[in-house]
Amino acid sequence: MVALSGIGLLFIGVNHYANIWATSPIALDLLVSIIFIAAQTLVLFFFFVTGVNIKDYIHEHAEIGDNYYKDILKIKRKLYPPTLMVTILFMLAVIFDGAFYLGKVSEWWFHLFFLSTIYYYIKATIVQHRAFVGSTNIVLAMTGTDNK
Repeated sequence: MVALSGIGLLFIGVNHYANIWATSPIALDLLVSIIFIAAQTLVLFFFFVTGVNIKDYIHEHAEIGDNYYKDILKIKRKLYPPTLMVTILFMLAVIFDGAFYLGKVSEWWFHLFFLSTIYYYIKATIVQHRAFVGSTNIVLAMTGTDNK
């Protein structure tokens, strides 16, 4: 879903310049917004639930200590800022794309937020991938499952 939202993000950029969407650009922006925000929300929700599950597991198995929970907190601290930033920047890019289409703002506002969104999308996707790998390794190590 994150990949699909990235494709949608690029589609918004192409549509801004080439007007390839059959209906208004605002309709495309809204459609991609639903997918994009859902994807980022699911990523955040996954790590929230993973942290809760790790904490519950530690309470049931006190002998393993709380180092795994501290590790998942470290992952969340790295994950949340770029994920939230890309979501905010994306929303601003969509808002300014619509405002430009309606003739209310300069096109440079869209350029600023769209390019920033592209940068943070790449950054957030890399951080999210590392966080998924890290959290999976934590769960495997915590439960004693072999990571092969």
